[in-house]
Amino acid sequence: MKYWKEILAGLIGIFAFVAVLGVMGDLDYCEQVILRMSYDDYEYVKDTLTKTFGGRSPSEREIAHWWEEHHNEIP
Repeated sequence: MKYWKEILAGLIGIFAFVAVLGVMGDLDYCEQVILRMSYDDYEYVKDTLTKTFGGRSPSEREIAHWWEEHHNEIP
């Protein structure tokens, strides 16, 4: 099997491409979730996560994923 290096490089390239697509898809997903949220919901989630994280401000990704999981529970 004399082409194993080329095959391995191709598989690594495919894996890297799929990983980049996954990260880009998650970023786009988070942006769309935040655009659907009201300002009050965004501030509520941000304040809740800031308290949970001990004062550390949450990222937009953390806000979007938390809201998607808990938006039915928001008062």
